[in-house]
Amino acid sequence: MKKLWIRLCAGVLAALVLTAGVSALSDRLTGGRRTDGLFYQVTGIRPDARLLSVDGRAVSAEEYLYWLAYDCEYLTANMGSIDWNAPLTEDMTYGEYAKTDALETVKLFSAVRRIAEENDVTLTKEDLTLLQKQKDDYISYYGSEEVYRQQVALMGISEEAFDRVNEGYLLLDRIGELAATEGSDLYPAVKELAAFAAEGGYVTARLLYLPAAGLDEEADASLQALMEDYSRQLQESSDAYALMGQLAEELGMEQAEEPSTFSADTAEAALVQAVTALEEGAVSDVIRTESGFYVAIRCPVDSAALARAWFSQQLLQTRRDAAVTYSRRYHSIDTGAFYSGLLEQRQALAQQFTAER
Repeated sequence: MKKLWIRLCAGVLAALVLTAGVSALSDRLTGGRRTDGLFYQVTGIRPDARLLSVDGRAVSAEEYLYWLAYDCEYLTANMGSIDWNAPLTEDMTYGEYAKTDALETVKLFSAVRRIAEENDVTLTKEDLTLLQKQKDDYISYYGSEEVYRQQVALMGISEEAFDRVNEGYLLLDRIGELAATEGSDLYPAVKELAAFAAEGGYVTARLLYLPAAGLDEEADASLQALMEDYSRQLQESSDAYALMGQLAEELGMEQAEEPSTFSADTAEAALVQAVTALEEGAVSDVIRTESGFYVAIRCPVDSAALARAWFSQQLLQTRRDAAVTYSRRYHSIDTGAFYSGLLEQRQALAQQFTAER
């Protein structure tokens, strides 16, 4: 379970989105009115029906089933054919895991919506322009607006819902930017940020890295000798930052404009320990980790990066603390039946679209 939940933070996500119409739903409209879309065809649950509530906020069937389908696709893409009733752990099947992970996603974005509303965070004109450009790019890629709309329909959701999915990416980005902007209402207090940095053991450094996993003894020794030479050059240089950029370019590495900020939770322990022991501006000797070799230059802690990490933690804590209530419809969903039915309906709809062209 932990592996897939981590992807919701990396990235955060990477992959985290906000689907349509949730804030407009009323708990009084529990059954919904719409009968469109593949999700309805497969489950018989109306897309705008309240499937569950998170801290009193209604979550539509369309939003939850979008994420359940996403998790099923993610699992099958990485594992192949899956028996959804087979045990993943002692107390959870693959199907139960997919339902739980989809639930964690909607809980997280319920927190995003609440934070945005409480702090009057909305999308900017630039955001809206970008969203329109993204839509235009989709239409261009598929060749026409009609085919684009067909592709959206094959996902199972309405076009309006897909628009709000894309809005959600930018809303999360906007909140994250404010949390990392000193002086904004979402920026943490100085003492709070300092305590977070100390507790998490966060450090900031520029890094030169060469992977070494799976190398034989001779290749490993050769790589270590190369990195030792780089470390010596950097320690003797009058401008170690500039030289590190040159070395990274020679190695074909992409040199980040900003240093990396990390902790023991996000980086290998040997790297964190070595950087922590350095004075600011100092160059490390070669740092050997399980994945490879590093040479590091210790930098002042990046406050903006630290604030983003703090905000991510707060967001996840809000998710953990959320109170969830379920409708009978939620408990009626069987992951295996839902996903197999969705694939069948997608295939039939795709054939219909092909015949109409």
